[in-house]
Amino acid sequence: MMTVFALNLGARRCDAQPWKPGPCRSGRQARKARMMQNSSVHAWANRQLLLAERSLVVTNGAGAPRTVASGGQQSELEEAKAALRTDASDRSGSGSGGSVSDLEQRLRARPSRCPGECTKYGTCNEELGRCDCPLGRNGTDCSGQLPGSDLATLCARFGHTGATCGRELELTSCLNACNFRGTCLTGFCHCRPGFFGADCSLSLSLSSTQESADGGREGADARPAVEILAGQDYKPRLSGPRIYVYELPPSFNVYGSLERLDRPLMYMIWQRLLSAGLRVADPADADFFFVPVRARAQYDSQRVLDAVSYMSATWPHWNATGGGGRHLFIHTGDWGRDELTEEAAAATRGASWLTHWGLARPHEFAGWAAAHRPGTDIVLPMVLQASVLSSYRLTRASPLHPAGPRRPRPNTLFFAGRVCGSRASPSTNGSFPNCPNVLGKEDAYSAATRQRAFYHHHNRTGWKVLTHSRSYASDMLASKFCLSPSGGGPSKRSVVAPLLGCVPVTVTDGLLQPFEPEMAWERFAVDIRERDIPVMHRLLEGLDGGQLGAFQERLRCAAQHLFWSSLYGGVFGEDGRYDAFETLAQILRMRAAYPNLAPEEYAYVDPAFAAFINCQEPPPPQEQQEEQQQKEQAPASPLSVGQALAVSAGVASSSTTGGGRDWAGGAGWLLDIAAKPELRRELVRVAAAAGRGGTGSRQAGPAARPAPVPRPTPAGAKQALCSHSELPTPQAATCSRCVRRKGRLLNPGGTICCNTKDLAKCPRLWD
Repeated sequence: MMTVFALNLGARRCDAQPWKPGPCRSGRQARKARMMQNSSVHAWANRQLLLAERSLVVTNGAGAPRTVASGGQQSELEEAKAALRTDASDRSGSGSGGSVSDLEQRLRARPSRCPGECTKYGTCNEELGRCDCPLGRNGTDCSGQLPGSDLATLCARFGHTGATCGRELELTSCLNACNFRGTCLTGFCHCRPGFFGADCSLSLSLSSTQESADGGREGADARPAVEILAGQDYKPRLSGPRIYVYELPPSFNVYGSLERLDRPLMYMIWQRLLSAGLRVADPADADFFFVPVRARAQYDSQRVLDAVSYMSATWPHWNATGGGGRHLFIHTGDWGRDELTEEAAAATRGASWLTHWGLARPHEFAGWAAAHRPGTDIVLPMVLQASVLSSYRLTRASPLHPAGPRRPRPNTLFFAGRVCGSRASPSTNGSFPNCPNVLGKEDAYSAATRQRAFYHHHNRTGWKVLTHSRSYASDMLASKFCLSPSGGGPSKRSVVAPLLGCVPVTVTDGLLQPFEPEMAWERFAVDIRERDIPVMHRLLEGLDGGQLGAFQERLRCAAQHLFWSSLYGGVFGEDGRYDAFETLAQILRMRAAYPNLAPEEYAYVDPAFAAFINCQEPPPPQEQQEEQQQKEQAPASPLSVGQALAVSAGVASSSTTGGGRDWAGGAGWLLDIAAKPELRRELVRVAAAAGRGGTGSRQAGPAARPAPVPRPTPAGAKQALCSHSELPTPQAATCSRCVRRKGRLLNPGGTICCNTKDLAKCPRLWD
């Protein structure tokens, strides 16, 4: 059946205006308007420069151009004129499909499943027979176009200005630069005939077929298989996880202006799934299903509902997994799932949400509802923009860098930031509450943890608890502990503090931190119960030097897990092997391998995960094979790993279904299971049985994957990840020569793919 996507101009405003405008910079629109006078020429020039693997434009943190490749603007224009006479599809590629031009000729020779002139004005999704139109075009073949005034109104509703509305933009303004297989029209990839997908990464195979919806391969229902990056020899990562990405209509995810996008993590992960080799074309081979729909605030709930409705009607996988099982959504709002409407939350109850807000149980005092389900959802670290890295001096003063300064830390604890929800100054006259209840919701701000911490400790000797600091980074570098409370939502302090070598102190009951409980925060951070805030000084100052030193030694590994290095580039000499994206990938790998295992038990049953979470090389394959054999021979058992561990130790398990640091306490009290191999073997046996004995849709899926194997860096070679650090980093090239876009999407495939044309050849750090 042929389906056609056309823009519904009568849609409600919350659908048509999902993109929150950001502040405009002085003169920026005028500069863009001048640049767009010859927009077609510049777009072709930019594409040709990228194809030639030359440095295009290096931007500073604010996005302003700093340097341009040799030749200058005049030579760019000359090359552009030549490019206009040359088909970019003539560039050669490698792989089983021969040259890219040959591949395209063969793809074009196949009749399109879309009507009329779809590929002239839009992109034909050849798998579905759906004609996707760029913003402003409509009709069964995208031949209809809105008049100028209506187009301007529509563009404004999606956050576009006259400089980007209905224009051909530089390729890196689109997802994965359209993989150089099309043009970028107002954020929409207009793919060349035969290629399709939001980033033009897909095409139909010229040889193999794929199972039809009813499982057959023969007869009229059989159809060509979908290929990813055909002609580039793309192969999925052996160890997985393997993730199928839905190709939704463009209004769900690409119409909005990425230049004005707030919290772009969903798009960054979407790009990285391809370059990291996690994306698969065949849903039958998938461990998980990624839904690329942006959710930032409550008004995005309608888009989530529309996506669920569209997926249910178009593909069988949503219903086949029990209503969203093994499906992944990303929500970047302050309160995560709690910002969904009741209808959207109910519709996606079976899916997993990746959010920044890990409140795992209701917080009655603050009035917060539980928003996180440990073992189903995953808490992601906040993304630190380049301007934040610069303002915190991370590129020139990181104590985690091998060449970084090692300064004394004379202060005990540091905090600077808003204390009162109304932004009023807290009183210092000894009375509490110390903040005026201007908004009538003062208790809801930070659950009053900031207010109480300021009240009890703002004038304590050796403590800096302030409302603002002009030397923020220096104060963190001079402190042993850094208070990392919640505010109106999650706080980036729990990410920044480890990057500056400061031990995080968390104080919100029931709030799980990034990658907790999969990652044991008690190894490098201190969690203070809210009731103990008044005596926090006794708890922190009661730690001896050995305990504090152990926390500090583990911060470098923790910081690697909490920072999205492969997206942004390194800042303290790290190679990206253990960064936040790879940590997410490893957690998903564990869920696929052990679908019924509690997340705090991952490191106890899987030696490869235990090594990864401690930033160590995995054990030899022989040892992993021995433990795998033990799993296969293990009898079924009703005990969880936490219960078995408690029985072995002679104590009762403290693992519960509640939230907070104590939620993971059943496994958290034993820090180094590797020191007790006989106990680990018992845990492996019980975990394998638990993994086989449960029920639920998460259990269904493809066969188990091999354990991950790191790819070594040849002796004397540069590491794959470039570095932003101003400190000597001889093992890494500088990121200053990477092609970085001016907006928020950064490099196609992530900065680890710096100057890589074919994302199938992007450096992979694991198998």
